[in-house]
Order: sequence, then C-alpha cells, then structure tokens
Amino acid sequence: MLRNYRRGDVLSISVTDEKIVLGQVIEKMRGNFLLAVFPDLLDANSSFDIESLELDEPLFLLETMDIRIKDGIWPIIGNRELANRIPTPEYKVWVEPPGEYRIQYADGRLGVSISPERASVMKLHKSYSPAVVEAALRGFHGFGPWRKTFDELAF
Repeated sequence: MLRNYRRGDVLSISVTDEKIVLGQVIEKMRGNFLLAVFPDLLDANSSFDIESLELDEPLFLLETMDIRIKDGIWPIIGNRELANRIPTPEYKVWVEPPGEYRIQYADGRLGVSISPERASVMKLHKSYSPAVVEAALRGFHGFGPWRKTFDELAF
C-alpha cells in the first residue's frame, strides 16, 4: 500500500541495519520532494520525541523521488514545523531567448533575471535518486566511500 506524506513529515532513513538518520519533507512536488537530511547518527531501535529533536541544521538539502516514502522504506515517524533556518533553495537556469540567467524556484517557477556573477555561485536545479542519498549517508558516516558527486548534496 502506498503511503501518503506531507510537508513537515520526519523520516527515518537507514544508514546501516542498526543506525539511521532523520530527514524532513520541506516541500512536496509531483513525484518528488525537497528533503532536508540531518547529520546525527541514531540507533534504529530507539524511540524519539519528535518535538525535542534538533532539526535546524541539515547536512544535505536536495530534491529526490518520493518512492522510498510511498513504499515505507523511509518510514514517517512524526510531523513537526519546519525550522525557519532551512530556506527553500533557489537555482540558476539559462533561458533562451532572451539569453540570460534567471532564478528557478524548487517548484520549477522562473523568477527574475540575475547577473552572470550571481549565477556563478548558484547551483543548477537537479534531482537525486534515493539510492544516491543513502550512499552519501553511508559515505559521510564512514560505512562506505565518499564520492565527489556527494558534495553537491551539501546544504
């Protein structure tokens, strides 16, 4: 049975059979969602008071597919308000015509024109598979290799 999810849901993401990290749904999109992943490595069999957890400094902030939530592989363990310190990212996109960089919001909407200088420090809008998220977490916590591409997931 496919599970529904909503903004603010807190997820349990396995790093190993015994260890997890927490993630939170920041924005829900069509088939994808914006995910904040937090660095603390926790025991998989522990129970948590969702409201008392520190969920304001993510390790990763990225767009990924929602299949792990819908299939129950990343179970929802609660819901809480989003931390004010986690912004919805803005990306750069080249628009032709007229041949300029513009802001692109996480939901795909285009914003104002930006200078090439500002664009040079912004990321392109990308989506990552849930498997990449899991591999990056294993690498970060020393349970697998760290690959250069994982740097792109950093908050």
